[in-house]
Amino acid sequence: MTERRSGIICIDKPAGISSAGVVARVKRALGAGRVGHAGTLDPDATGLLIVLINGATRVASYAADGAKVYSGEIRLGVTTTTDDLSGEVMTTSDVHHDFLAVAAQAARFVGSSMQTPPKVSAKKVGGKRAYKLQREGQEFELAAREVHVTSFDLHPTEDSQTVRYLVEVSPGTYVRSLARDLGEQLGCGAAVKSIRREASGYFGLDRAVAMDAVSWEAVMDWGELVPNLPRISVSDEVAMGLTSGQQRALIAAWQECNWIERNAKLVIYSRAGSPDPLGILKVEPGGGFSFELNVAR
Repeated sequence: MTERRSGIICIDKPAGISSAGVVARVKRALGAGRVGHAGTLDPDATGLLIVLINGATRVASYAADGAKVYSGEIRLGVTTTTDDLSGEVMTTSDVHHDFLAVAAQAARFVGSSMQTPPKVSAKKVGGKRAYKLQREGQEFELAAREVHVTSFDLHPTEDSQTVRYLVEVSPGTYVRSLARDLGEQLGCGAAVKSIRREASGYFGLDRAVAMDAVSWEAVMDWGELVPNLPRISVSDEVAMGLTSGQQRALIAAWQECNWIERNAKLVIYSRAGSPDPLGILKVEPGGGFSFELNVAR
């Protein structure tokens, strides 16, 4: 039955719906048992959201890995409680910087640095989400974490207080914080006006479908999350043993595997004659396999 398949589907998320809301709609549309996502997008944000179907939800850590690319606009001369324009305005100021000065300041963020997440983020403080504490009016502080900015390019607009941006950042980097910190460095304040995720890891918007186009035909092989891993196929009997977690099946799989890429540490396995991957095996230094991730169970 198709509803038992495991895979991924890339969604071009529209504004006005949460990532959890997208997951719920995909689950209903496909009739899938389990659905999750990799890398939350704010309700106001748009763009690429990788949705994991059934057993592929176990591959979430792999899906969340890899660089992220975002585009949108930043408003200069304003600070808000949420570091974007949806929040309460705290300060405003006239902007007297020319564009070249703003772009030069943005370039200084390229590289590794410590970044404090927005207070409306999903980070947990004492077991509770930061955005919930913010809504309740509670005082709290979030710990800074190291992030990496590969590129931070700005382009002018007809409005001197608004700039377009295109950034490539490490996982866990907040564009809202980047805009806030840019405003602090300029001395005028800044907040994000719009956010669109263009790419995540190996996936871009060219692989995404609209919400109304969700179907099993659009579901992809979850192995594409880790395209650099070599693949092996095993017999039906061994595949059944592996998906059942049988240790003896690991020995049989090693015996059936004629060749593995040199220095490979992980391999994806599937049943012979079937393109659907079933899980990931770890290659032991002295030879043989051990279980790394079982998607089919």
